[in-house]
Amino acid sequence: MDYFRKIDDMRVARGWSFYKLSQESGLSQQTFSQWMSHKATPTLTALTAVCEAFDITLAEFFAEDDIIIATPEVKQLIKNWQVLT
Repeated sequence: MDYFRKIDDMRVARGWSFYKLSQESGLSQQTFSQWMSHKATPTLTALTAVCEAFDITLAEFFAEDDIIIATPEVKQLIKNWQVLT
């Protein structure tokens, strides 16, 4: 998985700059610069911070492209549907 590209794709999809991602994740812009230039590799702690900034789980981050990430509303709808007889 090219997690550098995935992070950048999610950042761009939200219309965020690296500054905004830095603010939301608590990681420095230098950290992202090093990742994008492949001079450093994210730690699990850093990836967790990025996922929290994007409001997704690590499992959702590592999910294959064909898996749809459900919103909290959709997740609740599925829970409600499962209890129907």
